[in-house]
Amino acid sequence: MLRSSNINSVLNELPDPSAQSSSSSNGNLKQDAETCCSSKDQDIMGSLAALQLSAGVLQIAEPPLEHVRGQLRELIGRQNKIYIDLSKEKYKLDCSEVAKLNDMMSDVKRYKEKLTKIKKEMQGVYQRTKELKL
Repeated sequence: MLRSSNINSVLNELPDPSAQSSSSSNGNLKQDAETCCSSKDQDIMGSLAALQLSAGVLQIAEPPLEHVRGQLRELIGRQNKIYIDLSKEKYKLDCSEVAKLNDMMSDVKRYKEKLTKIKKEMQGVYQRTKELKL
């Protein structure tokens, strides 16, 4: 884990921006050479600080994220199982609905045949009563 003393040491090693402006105003060649080298050092130290900070953030954030990742995997697995179970039930209901529909259609056909048979019988009875009245 990244300690605050590491951050402070990195920040303390970075040159002060006000020191750079004073060195350029003095016109001292030695100080200009030091700032030239120190700007390269600043880049290196800046990248080092960035690496240390990112490593520290990863050390802090990675364990909870791994725990959450495991919980998400478990949740997705459970959701998939529920989805499969629901799909099976839907298929069963669809099949039973199709079976019910087929039964209803056969009932309609049978009742239609009965109705036509009754209608013919009624016409026959009507014809016979008509003849008896004459």
